[in-house]
Amino acid sequence: MLNDLYEHINSFRYRGRNSLDFGLVVESKTGVYGAPVPIVETVRVPGRGTLILNNKVDPLDNEEYEDIEIRFVCHVLPDPEQDLHILARKIYAWLYGSVEFARLEDTYEPNYYREAYIGQQSSVEDVAAALAGKIEIPFTCRAFKRHVAGDEVITLTAAGTIFNHEQYTSKPAVTLYGSGSAVLYINDRQISITGIDGHITLDSELFEAHKDGTRQNTALTSQVFPRLVSGANAVSWAGNVTRVEIIPRWVSL
Repeated sequence: MLNDLYEHINSFRYRGRNSLDFGLVVESKTGVYGAPVPIVETVRVPGRGTLILNNKVDPLDNEEYEDIEIRFVCHVLPDPEQDLHILARKIYAWLYGSVEFARLEDTYEPNYYREAYIGQQSSVEDVAAALAGKIEIPFTCRAFKRHVAGDEVITLTAAGTIFNHEQYTSKPAVTLYGSGSAVLYINDRQISITGIDGHITLDSELFEAHKDGTRQNTALTSQVFPRLVSGANAVSWAGNVTRVEIIPRWVSL
């Protein structure tokens, strides 16, 4: 029966649990509309006025935006045998037990998810009182949401083209399998790598090269990392590389 509810009632999933696991049905989602606020740093220069500073780490990167707030208004499915205080303890541990970014999904945008956390203070008593009527759950989210397809591995055994259907640049994780030295080409960008022993991963979000969790940034001749711009991205390589695996991490506002 719960599976049928998952298909026909709005809900959200956070930290690996669905709100319906706790009987929480989403009535509305707010904070979805409106433009994210860009982070703009300015400096006043005598004789020139106010200038906008460009603090991009990489010229291909997207502009930075402030975090956004998304709120879910929920009610509890009626259950005469339910002890709301016990339920409140479970919900509190789920939502407020850890303050760190985690994956947040919902039925309103099934093809996307966000990185979010709950920073507002609350208590078990507050949650229990709200469960008697409607409970409002606020999430602080990164401005860019992620397309679920961006977590799927794209494997290339020869040069090819990867298409970014979003309008924003993504920061992929690229793993090269082979040995020795190699050069990775993505569009006009060239990344030289030395000392490959089996495989090496270039994680563009972490600005880190690693093998099985061990840092190998010294294998890079420069600290330039892969980017996948909106549209077509030509990918090729030189050297003793047998295949390249790419987790594209597509993003959108």
